[in-house]
Amino acid sequence: MGWVRGNTLGRGAFATVNAVSNGHDPLMAVKSAPLSESSSLRHEKSVLTLLQGCPHIIGFFGDDVTTERDGRRRYNLLLEYAQRGSLHDLIHHSSHGIPESVARRYARSLLLGLRHVHASGFVHCDVKPQNVLVFDDDRVKIADFGLTRKSGLRGDSGYCGTPLYMAPESVLRGEHGPPSDVWAFGCVVAEMVSGETVWPSMEVEALLFEIGCGLPKIPEMMSKQGKDFLSKCLVREPEERWTAEMLRFVTEEYASGGCTCAVYSPKSVFDNGEFSDLSTGDVELDGYATTSDSSSAVDRMQQLANTRRPDWLGDDWILVRGADESPVFTSEEDQRE
Repeated sequence: MGWVRGNTLGRGAFATVNAVSNGHDPLMAVKSAPLSESSSLRHEKSVLTLLQGCPHIIGFFGDDVTTERDGRRRYNLLLEYAQRGSLHDLIHHSSHGIPESVARRYARSLLLGLRHVHASGFVHCDVKPQNVLVFDDDRVKIADFGLTRKSGLRGDSGYCGTPLYMAPESVLRGEHGPPSDVWAFGCVVAEMVSGETVWPSMEVEALLFEIGCGLPKIPEMMSKQGKDFLSKCLVREPEERWTAEMLRFVTEEYASGGCTCAVYSPKSVFDNGEFSDLSTGDVELDGYATTSDSSSAVDRMQQLANTRRPDWLGDDWILVRGADESPVFTSEEDQRE
């Protein structure tokens, strides 16, 4: 596939992203790294190959190796181009976040994307606004699978991700499973509405102790339904946290009304027929993460705090019910999915 590297769109810890120029509006973006340092990109390619076909996951068009003018060889991933940049850009271009009605729609797309990731046997491990891309038609898609790992790993699987969005079990025990993605998703939803991260600005070590011991504050300006939704995501114990699949059993109240049909809604994590081990068979992936041998939660947090400081920059809602609430309805659109 012939292509020309265009303007730089962004830089990350492992790669640089450029628009692909073809004489017209860019239809693709290229994510590149020096060939000798491309293990993370090769790992991402392995994951994306297995996740394609979901409209809520960034599109992947192939990979290649190029020799640049300076003689250096670079490994490239050709990806779908997001005209409006990242969700982080969208949130922080507004002084007070984005309208809750828009946040609800984005949250639904992210949930469907996470459901696909988890059902395919993976954990994203770095869900955050910077890794959600926004398109001209107001769709959002999950991107950046460089830290993604297989779900179902036993024991201490090591640290990964961005501290602001880490779940308590990730900080305390180095655990990264589908529930930790749901926690990060809840943090993203709260940030969309408030325009601020769920944890206040503080030193890394203090932040990690807050995550390990407390709960983030749900934005006061959120609707009652929005707060109820987040209360199912931001649960300290991962086994009590709702799954991406369970969060689909919800009510959508459309402003224009419309026909809705009654369906069963789970009351707890263990009251869901879809709840099962989503891990798949062994898949060979490049660039796998290393493990940590810390012996205690305090040691783990101290170790993580002493690593490289993260790059902090790098109105209808879904209504869920508890055991004592009325039945839940869903739309015909949800049933088709």
